[in-house]
Amino acid sequence: MKTSKNYFIWTEAFNCGEILNPMLASYLKHHNFPIHVFATDSDLQEVDVKSDLIIQNPYSKKLIKNKLEKKVIKGYRKGHLGTAILWEHIIHTRKEKIFIHLDADTVFLDDVITDLIHAIEIDNCSIAGSRRAYKNRRYRKNGKDGLKLDQRPDVINTDCFAFTKQLIALYPRFLLRRKILGRRVSLKPVVDFFDPVTFGIIAKGGKIKYMDSPNNGPQSYIDYESKFMTSRISFAAVGSGCNFYKNGSNGIPGGYSGYALASYSLFCKYLLNKVIAHEPLQSDELVEKLTRLDKINWVIS
Repeated sequence: MKTSKNYFIWTEAFNCGEILNPMLASYLKHHNFPIHVFATDSDLQEVDVKSDLIIQNPYSKKLIKNKLEKKVIKGYRKGHLGTAILWEHIIHTRKEKIFIHLDADTVFLDDVITDLIHAIEIDNCSIAGSRRAYKNRRYRKNGKDGLKLDQRPDVINTDCFAFTKQLIALYPRFLLRRKILGRRVSLKPVVDFFDPVTFGIIAKGGKIKYMDSPNNGPQSYIDYESKFMTSRISFAAVGSGCNFYKNGSNGIPGGYSGYALASYSLFCKYLLNKVIAHEPLQSDELVEKLTRLDKINWVIS
């Protein structure tokens, strides 16, 4: 086992514990680093994968666990607020140097952790992951916000990324939570989750490494053929879809809830061996990979 006080690797799966099985099985096949799993006790009962590398609910005290979980679960009724509450707690309470987050709906086909650690420890970057395009995005192209977004550098997708909190403004805590959630905190617009935090790191001189396209400058496109991207099968919104399927999606925009349910349906069909009453997401690329996936060795055959 590779253990170090320098690394804190985590995922979360509140109200969607079943999706952890393929994620953890594939993670353990390609990595020897401990992974911390945040979820409710009932979620964790759905996890069949066992290993000393899986650290379940690493809270310091039971009282903290109970209070925080209530806030997190309540936050999920408003979308991704629950995730932001959890991440703000992790950033404040953990003492490790390097933080690595992995989405629970990821399937690993190779080691990605070693390269992320290298980006922080050896390349001296403050944040590293796949490129989230700003200028070359496909949405919000019009109006003043569109022009301002075009002028901003690319940031990092949060499904599989590493960062250090050295350049992150930790206080006030409500503001950090807002930044993690991806809410606007200045006249400059942002696109998504954690982007304001990343822009804060960049503003303080922190280096950013686009793991998929490190030599393409601050504005480019994601390279889906890169080693970093082909080392994983990445979904989107599967956890949300699982939660919506179990608990409903009142108050959530129909476009997002529909996409999340379709994504969860596709995940169920190919990775959980079950069919739900929603049409699976139409994605020829994902289906092609999933039909060739060796779920013993976790590679594309």
